[in-house]
Amino acid sequence: MKYPNDDEIMKYDYADHRYVLTEDGVQLQLGINLAVTLNTTGDANPSTLPERILKRVSQTVYLWIYEASMNPDWLEFLLAVYPPMRDKIREMLQAQLLYVLTNNFISDYSGINIAKGHIMDIEKIRGRAKVASEVETIANQPIPGVGYSLKYRGALPCVPYDFYHRGY
Repeated sequence: MKYPNDDEIMKYDYADHRYVLTEDGVQLQLGINLAVTLNTTGDANPSTLPERILKRVSQTVYLWIYEASMNPDWLEFLLAVYPPMRDKIREMLQAQLLYVLTNNFISDYSGINIAKGHIMDIEKIRGRAKVASEVETIANQPIPGVGYSLKYRGALPCVPYDFYHRGY
């Protein structure tokens, strides 16, 4: 099988170089109909809201994985083309979606109360959490056959020039 690969659960976004859950996959595996679950009141384009939420969930997880890496290009390559990573990324995206459906995107919370002219310490509102605890757990597990985790902070290999963004 060629990687990255698409199925009814996840599609690979070649423009952003990351997997994104599908609406059908969410319904099939999590039993959630996003078109019914999401509040589309006031949304300029309600029909695309589920797709936009799923893309944002993916962006949140991938950026969190990359945030402290010395070589995010290598991690991007692994997540795209290394077969054992596909199930891991699916699990992380599903966990993050469930987290977002319960807590919203906590990175959006500003801590500003305009009516009172008051600013709260942002960590008192959202803590240090950026992703679901399940995402952290999975990302900190060693990658099978590689020997380090997605949140490894040491030096990582470079993606050979001939492979960088070719086919993924």
